[in-house]
Amino acid sequence: MSTSIDTRLLDNVISNTLHAIETGTRQIFEIADASRKEYQSLERDVAAVQIQVYDSVTEVDRLENALRKARQRLVFVNKNYEKYTEAQAKQVYEDTMELQAQLLVVREREKQLRTKRDELSMRLKNLGELVAKAEATCTQLSVAYHYLSGEQQEIGLMLQSVEEKRYLGIRVIQAQEEERRRLAREIHDGPAQMMANVVLRAEICERVLERDIDLVRDELKELKQMVRDSLVEVRQIIFDLRPMELDDLGLSPTLRRYLAKFQEKHDIQTHFVHIGEERRISAPLEVAVFRAVQEALNNIWKHSMASLATVKLEMTMSEVIVHITDNGKGFDINQTKGNREKGHYGLLGIQERIQLLGGHVEFRSTIGEGTKVLITLPISDQGGIGVEPSESD
Repeated sequence: MSTSIDTRLLDNVISNTLHAIETGTRQIFEIADASRKEYQSLERDVAAVQIQVYDSVTEVDRLENALRKARQRLVFVNKNYEKYTEAQAKQVYEDTMELQAQLLVVREREKQLRTKRDELSMRLKNLGELVAKAEATCTQLSVAYHYLSGEQQEIGLMLQSVEEKRYLGIRVIQAQEEERRRLAREIHDGPAQMMANVVLRAEICERVLERDIDLVRDELKELKQMVRDSLVEVRQIIFDLRPMELDDLGLSPTLRRYLAKFQEKHDIQTHFVHIGEERRISAPLEVAVFRAVQEALNNIWKHSMASLATVKLEMTMSEVIVHITDNGKGFDINQTKGNREKGHYGLLGIQERIQLLGGHVEFRSTIGEGTKVLITLPISDQGGIGVEPSESD
């Protein structure tokens, strides 16, 4: 006995749900945006207070040195009282007391500034956590919204294989959202943070330029190094987002260069082999193969404890075949497959990316004997599947 489903009713339910999600996402985004602006304002306040603390510390040091000299002079005057007039001795005493009073005031101001800085830093930390939670909630709602809107357009296909499509669709959208969050976080924590420090250091240099030229010189050296480090991070982010070498040189040369950099960075010996004619294939296939190799090597570095990783790229007229092997500790394939909800997203990421392009991925591993990943991707008569890569690539 078959059950009839009123797709119009289901469509109406999904539309109402989408509207509620869209409204909630917009409100949370507004909260996150306001919190982010307040966070940036607090960052500037913390930097300004830190400069004031630095100035207070410098003033305390100056007054302590002056007071020490004044006390020494007062002791000298007391020991040689007969050499000074009463007015001179009184002036030395009053100068010493004045310096002592100034020092107490400046020390109190320094204490208050440090307390204010610590309070602002705590507020900054709490606000940062609030922004992160709001962004995470926006990501989750965005995943739900895009998934439901896509499923609304293809409601018939959803009803045929709802479970598999639900899982795969959510994972793809979630991967895109997580990639955007990762990129934003890397820019904020890396280059943006360094630029903020550059501004702070520059302001310090301006303040102490006339007083301590050696300190300014040291600060400028650190500034140059910070800018160099920031440039390296920006270039790495650009490469992770879209390796330009892939567009310019093609798949094989890009993989050769990537493996060489991987070996230098992680001290894992790499070996690359190309079988067949080196030729260009469609951009989506090149990106898919490169990202799969990148993810597999990342897994090798993080989990395998391997000393050697080999990538073999084979191109036939109809297929691209990739073998990725390592001599690491291996793992239990069945146990990993059974724990897909517990964070084993490296292998799933490779599998889902390749499956979306009509390919196949096979994992072979034995504990103590290393791991092999075999990727097979079909090449159409036009040299690819004829679609452009997504923004996340």
